[in-house]
Amino acid sequence: LIYKIDRYMWEKAAAKLKEWKELGKEQYHISVNISTKDFYLVDVYETFVDIVERNGINPEKLKLEITETTIMDNFERNIKIIKRLQDYGFKIEIDDFGSGYSSLNMLKDVKVDALKLDRVFFESGDNDERGKDIIQSVIKLAQALDLHTISEGVEERKQVEFLKEMHCDLIQGYVFAKPMPVPEFEQLAIGTEAAD
Repeated sequence: LIYKIDRYMWEKAAAKLKEWKELGKEQYHISVNISTKDFYLVDVYETFVDIVERNGINPEKLKLEITETTIMDNFERNIKIIKRLQDYGFKIEIDDFGSGYSSLNMLKDVKVDALKLDRVFFESGDNDERGKDIIQSVIKLAQALDLHTISEGVEERKQVEFLKEMHCDLIQGYVFAKPMPVPEFEQLAIGTEAAD
């Protein structure tokens, strides 16, 4: 059932982006996940093109998160699909970067738009300093490759300060807010008129 659930979420995200566009709030985006199964069970390219065209939204606003594992699962086939999606205008984010293959060779062969650094690097423990060193190195590498960086799972203020010092582009996590219903987010981030 995973591809049906995923497709439902893609449709909901696109409908919300359409609604925001109609409210003049087109600066916001939504990232959605594509699972390994989706690449086998649906025509990912045709599905996403159909969704954005039916909703009349900019494909850049519906960002596509794909894990390293998904890309590596059928590498040649999947990078062709990713390239087609990018050519159409979608932005591709590597989700949970550092938790899977983390192949530097993959970064050479797959031109993605952003790396989402996995929260595992922030978990406290004996290797806390090494984790920071890795984050710093990955951010520098991403900058050299002209990739945006997003750190996920950030829960402490000191982590935010560290990431700012490292020039991480986006930071997300409980330190700012926990998951919330859409109307609550709209009131917080977009303004009360969207929540009505």
